[in-house]
Amino acid sequence: MSLESPWRNAQPRRPLYLQFISQLLVPLVIAFLLAAAGTVFIGYRVELAAQVSHRQEIVRVFSDAMVKPLWDCDSTTSQGVIDALVSLPTVSGAQVRDFCNNLSLMAGGSVSEQAQEQQYSERVTYVDPQGRQYAVGELEVAFRPASIVNAALDMLWRYLVLFFVMLGVMMAGAILVFRRTISQRLARFQAAIHTGVDFVGEDSPRLDDEIRKHNDELGDVMYAYDELMTELASVIDKLRDNEQMLMEIARLDPLTKLGNRLVLEEELASAVARAERQDTIGCVLLIDLNRFKPVNDTYGHAAGDAVLQEMARRLLNNVRCSDTVVRLGGDEFVVIAENLHEPYEPQVLIDKLYKAISAPLEHGGHILKVGASIGAACFPTDGTSSVTLLAHADQAMYANKKREQ
Repeated sequence: MSLESPWRNAQPRRPLYLQFISQLLVPLVIAFLLAAAGTVFIGYRVELAAQVSHRQEIVRVFSDAMVKPLWDCDSTTSQGVIDALVSLPTVSGAQVRDFCNNLSLMAGGSVSEQAQEQQYSERVTYVDPQGRQYAVGELEVAFRPASIVNAALDMLWRYLVLFFVMLGVMMAGAILVFRRTISQRLARFQAAIHTGVDFVGEDSPRLDDEIRKHNDELGDVMYAYDELMTELASVIDKLRDNEQMLMEIARLDPLTKLGNRLVLEEELASAVARAERQDTIGCVLLIDLNRFKPVNDTYGHAAGDAVLQEMARRLLNNVRCSDTVVRLGGDEFVVIAENLHEPYEPQVLIDKLYKAISAPLEHGGHILKVGASIGAACFPTDGTSSVTLLAHADQAMYANKKREQ
């Protein structure tokens, strides 16, 4: 299958992704850079202005709080106030000059080491009842530098409108670009697929003319589409035809059409769970055919297959519709019977199956007769797992086989 376009070498190729990048990349980069830079700059400037006012208010409040301790010459309380001041996340250090005790109280980092624009100071003044003012100290506070990142993040929500506007512009541009570069030609391609040959209308350009004009990947797609869809439809039809057969192979014995070991595991687990939930009794019967090998050796494998098929039919005819019969392998079968309300019911079922299996059958003019050894395990009394129940039934079956010999 050739995917070559007859116009592949007619003119330089222009891949669609290059067309998209060349038309949309620059506007996208500019839009995002403008939005990011504008948000960071505006947010940072606003945050700086707000921080100045906020820091001045902090210094004023703590200055007022220190008036009485300094007036009373209470250095301990004054130290506690500046310790509380330094605990604020924006404060890096504080210092108060106690004029009464002629000493300096400090907390946090050194105030003198901070940049000048990060330092704030205020004189602490006591005003007596007569209105006279006394300087009792001076408070100096050093604040941490403002972070442009934190400011931008903090102010970002105020400028979401800017982002939405830019996003709207970019989306509109993307829609226009895609409509021009891809959507219109894809619409023509779709129309060509539905009509089979040309576009709708006598005056519309032909498909060949459209491909010759643009000469890009869509031209290859148009030529490859029919062949690809034909091959894909053929593969899908084959998969659908084989699906049912694969499911049967995975779960059924091909000779007897009974369930196989996989079905046994699933059905036995479900039966045990139902018995425990409903407080009922169930049993697993492991059936091994006797005198089957002489039939196989004497009359051939065709006779042996006929015996196995007939035994499968007899087992199905002698159990309830709700019971499960599977072929475990070789000449072994398993029957799962649920809802046995009386203790003697498993033995009744075993006797019934003995009689059905022991009945002679005719094949190729010969009368064939086989027997069976059957072992039983009840659930949930004898176990709740398939391994345990089958092992218990296997022991019972071999015990019966020895007694019969």
